[in-house]
Amino acid sequence: MFDDLAAYYHENVVSSFVAYRNTSKDGVAGRSRDLREALIAATALFHLREHLPNGAPSRADVERLCPDYAILGDVVNAAKHKSLTAKTPHGAPLVNDAANLGEQLVSIEYEDDAGTYRYDQKTVVVKLADGSERILLEVLTNVINFWEQHMLSLGVLPAARTFAYDGDIRARTRAECEANRLDFEIVQGQRFLQTMRLLRFNNKTGKAELIDLTGSKLNFRIYRPQFDVELSLTHDASGKVVKTTITLTEDESTLLSRMSNDAERQVFVNGLPAARAALQQLAVEAGLVKGEGHQKSASKLDGVA
Repeated sequence: MFDDLAAYYHENVVSSFVAYRNTSKDGVAGRSRDLREALIAATALFHLREHLPNGAPSRADVERLCPDYAILGDVVNAAKHKSLTAKTPHGAPLVNDAANLGEQLVSIEYEDDAGTYRYDQKTVVVKLADGSERILLEVLTNVINFWEQHMLSLGVLPAARTFAYDGDIRARTRAECEANRLDFEIVQGQRFLQTMRLLRFNNKTGKAELIDLTGSKLNFRIYRPQFDVELSLTHDASGKVVKTTITLTEDESTLLSRMSNDAERQVFVNGLPAARAALQQLAVEAGLVKGEGHQKSASKLDGVA
């Protein structure tokens, strides 16, 4: 299947790692899609050792050189076997159950003179047997950087790359956060599982700190997107303005909710038959006829739950 180590490394290992890293930033959560891609990458990185030529280091050897390889091995085996009880080269399993692998939504709160604003990102978390947690992408990054050096030492790579991981927790402007968006994919009739981690960015330390939720009550609402659109017609000569509102269909609301900017949304709304018909009706109601001055129309989008 794989007749060349360099091809195997790039086409199976590196590509799986990059695919998960891209998925972690694609703005869509749900259906365990991040966990699924993360485990594909983890499996490829863990089993690469078995594809090395004679004289390949043992699992214990790699763990001594790259401690996160021990966590990676337990993650892969727990995902495969559900639970782990047997000893490993590092002793008792660091990850002993597949239930300790899960997706997590991280919401970071910022503050400026205008008030608070937030940035949402997603990750996959590994709960270790000692009660601590690790971000799986950090573990994967440390392991792939080890393999880059090892592939270089074998002559498989002409140069070793260094893949960076910083948790993507940093200072952000309000404009950057307002442009951020995270959508959920949920299948009717199937369970929806999502854990959340709420942080507040400390401008003095440059770090995000856990928000104390003791005694707090959190509400989370999921609803089908629906939008009302306000249409207006202005007669330049008289300054007269008439308005009406149309409600988009379920399909139109869904399409609108997936658009990334106001210009795209405006073009979409202007092309709707219902919007054109409503504007024509406004012209009739306002008594505006052809030749009686220039007419201008505008639309305003209002989202409603």
